[in-house]
Amino acid sequence: MLCSLSSVHAQQIPYYSQYTFSPFILNPAAAGADAFTTFILTNRNQWLGVEGAPTVFAASLQTRIMKKSHIFKNARIRRKNKPLLHSGRVGLGIHAYNYHAGQIDQTWLQFTYAYHIFLNSRSQLSLGLSLGFMKYKIKKDDLKLLDNLDDPAYGSNISLNIPDANFGVYYSDSKSYIGISILQLLQSTVNFGTYKSENFHIYRQFYLIGGYKYNLNTKDVLEPSFYIKSSEQLNFQLDVSVKYVHDKKLWFGLGYRSGMTLIGSFGVNINKLFVGYSFDYSLKALQNYSYGTHEIMLAIRWGDYVRRYRYLDRY
Repeated sequence: MLCSLSSVHAQQIPYYSQYTFSPFILNPAAAGADAFTTFILTNRNQWLGVEGAPTVFAASLQTRIMKKSHIFKNARIRRKNKPLLHSGRVGLGIHAYNYHAGQIDQTWLQFTYAYHIFLNSRSQLSLGLSLGFMKYKIKKDDLKLLDNLDDPAYGSNISLNIPDANFGVYYSDSKSYIGISILQLLQSTVNFGTYKSENFHIYRQFYLIGGYKYNLNTKDVLEPSFYIKSSEQLNFQLDVSVKYVHDKKLWFGLGYRSGMTLIGSFGVNINKLFVGYSFDYSLKALQNYSYGTHEIMLAIRWGDYVRRYRYLDRY
């Protein structure tokens, strides 16, 4: 049985079931693409009831730098020779999360710059780059050694700060979006204690995401979406879902993730506050030992006013 095991794989980036609300968490080029300012808190408990199962707490903020107001254009002192620093094309974002699984803690902090190129009055092509670092930590007190032999990876240096970067390309218009991104671009090496190895990498992850909004009538919308995830080792995962939205106030969703997982979600919008909940149910035997995966999202979205429409005619 031991000889038959050639390799073991584990997730390095947390999953999100409600990624359609903010594709920015999977693609840095989506920062500010919809011209809203959006702040999101997400808590995800995977395989609830299983000891040491992954948990995630994430926070993100993304916005778009608007054009200068007409008030400045009509001022007495005009700097005609000095170009504007921005013209509604720049998006900014920050994304942080803590990922805990067993004795391992990962804390990410990333800053994002995105540039949006208008293709016409109703579509844009966006490029985005995230730079940041990860704090990788092993909880030494929770480890149990089977013998007293010195382990070269079990030393005082069990907390590392690792730089990293993400890059993405993103197309969007009034009804659809599609984007491709590369996460963990630098593919840094992780070394603990006195043991050095080139085999312990934070591997690059590739994402292809897309979605479309189909108007059933003036108030009801269907939003099918997908994302395909793969590592450099070509370990593919597919996530497909469809969401029904009523009057921008209430939504319900159903999805399927490869690996035999069903996803159900619902949410409500109260003014600028959005509350969403999703439940992942595994069709495998693992479900006999857990209470499923639960994800709660709280979001605040603002910026839907005249100045936003000035340069985004498609909205």
